[in-house]
Amino acid sequence: MRLLLGKNVIDKPFYWEVEKEKNPHLIVLGTSGSGKTETLKAIIHELTLNKVPSLVIDFHNEFSNLAPNLLNLRESSINPLEVSENERPENRVYEVADIIKKIFKLGEIQEAILRKAIRQSYLDKDIDLKKKEKIETFPNFSDVKKNIFRQEYSSNKNSITTLVSRIEPLFDTGIFSSDTDVEFSNLLTDTTVVELKDFPTEAVKSAIAEFFLNKLSYYLYSTNKSKKLKMYCVIDEAHRLMYENSPLDRLLRESRKYGVGVILASQRPADFNETVLANVGGILSFQCTLDKDAKFVARQLNLEGRKIKNLIEPGLGYIKFSRTERPEKVKIIPLSSRIKKKETGKKQDEEEASEPKKVAESEKDKEGINKKEPEKPEEKLEEVEPEQADDTETDRRELKNPKKNKKIRLPNISALKKLFFYIDEKINRRTLLRIFFISLFLLIGFWSLYILEFYSVLFFLLAFIWTPLFPESLRIKDKRIKLFNIVRAILSVLLVFIFVSI
Repeated sequence: MRLLLGKNVIDKPFYWEVEKEKNPHLIVLGTSGSGKTETLKAIIHELTLNKVPSLVIDFHNEFSNLAPNLLNLRESSINPLEVSENERPENRVYEVADIIKKIFKLGEIQEAILRKAIRQSYLDKDIDLKKKEKIETFPNFSDVKKNIFRQEYSSNKNSITTLVSRIEPLFDTGIFSSDTDVEFSNLLTDTTVVELKDFPTEAVKSAIAEFFLNKLSYYLYSTNKSKKLKMYCVIDEAHRLMYENSPLDRLLRESRKYGVGVILASQRPADFNETVLANVGGILSFQCTLDKDAKFVARQLNLEGRKIKNLIEPGLGYIKFSRTERPEKVKIIPLSSRIKKKETGKKQDEEEASEPKKVAESEKDKEGINKKEPEKPEEKLEEVEPEQADDTETDRRELKNPKKNKKIRLPNISALKKLFFYIDEKINRRTLLRIFFISLFLLIGFWSLYILEFYSVLFFLLAFIWTPLFPESLRIKDKRIKLFNIVRAILSVLLVFIFVSI
């Protein structure tokens, strides 16, 4: 699978070849306005073209127009306390309490009260916390809230009041008060955007995203392992969810085995530790204005920090993949340009499709006119094939202008001819002079090999410098060939001077 990202410094298309990397994950970094969100949109579009669905965690409803499926969790429910048959409920007690603690910044005493309330909620349903078994009815956050207040007594009243005031939005939204009704299997069939903008606080949005990703990871564990990519999980503002042993951290480490890739975007590189950055398939960085951020990213990309700070243009960045040692500078093609190009292509196809109809209609009109005209005896004309007609026209031009047509355009050249000719080059005095010098240098090189002289390498080098292969290997474009010819002339003189002085 090749995903078009943009164009490199020589204006050639640049692709992300996912299967060639050690894992399918990508991290996108850069300050606000540098092009992260537009890049994610472009990648989601490319994934759709490659028939790979995306699951987008959307905190600001910026991706809604990209997906056929919109999941508004205001109309759905998730129960973080549900446990599969292969899990112990005791593990979920600590896991849920830890997630809420990290997001709402709870203290140790508040976490202990919450953990005790979750534990008691399972016991009230006669669930053995240490057994792996099938459970018919699970507790939910309504049960947890009741069990928090049951612990209230004089010595810890203040702690409970503070705890409830902090996590009250979790209970008010009602999203965690019923069994899970989201069909996670549907997420693997088409691109889905999880809309979170309408929820009251940033902490609640983060908690919903955390528990949603947690449920997703456990659903993936229940599916078969796969080497083929089945889905991408895309998260902008990943700093909200990134910490050690978080659901997102676990998804990064384990989702690859189940055919799921992860794409994360964040303003701050420090949101990702070096272990995470070292184990992703690619890192794409736009401008980072802070010195410490620029230096941190530059170290991961084997660059100087100033190069990251100087990426002023939105959508212009450096990308390094796991299989390459050096990064590549890339200008991302935004989604709007991709859609315009697609629409232009469709219009051209429609025009081409309608062309035969227009021709057929004009032929009918001609037939109608011909019927009205008196019939004339047909003159026998010698049929000329299109290629013969073109050749005839060319011959006529050559007869009229014999001097102008001394230059002959070469046909498609073989690899051997590339030693002497550029593609579609016209033969002239300059061409013949170059062929003469290349041949001369090659002959002297082979002769010096025969007499076992060390300077044979010098002549082979001179020959190679003047072949069309040399600028082609350096990716010198046609506009710069004149300047390049001056440079290699100077280089040739220097080499000859070195030879003479030896």
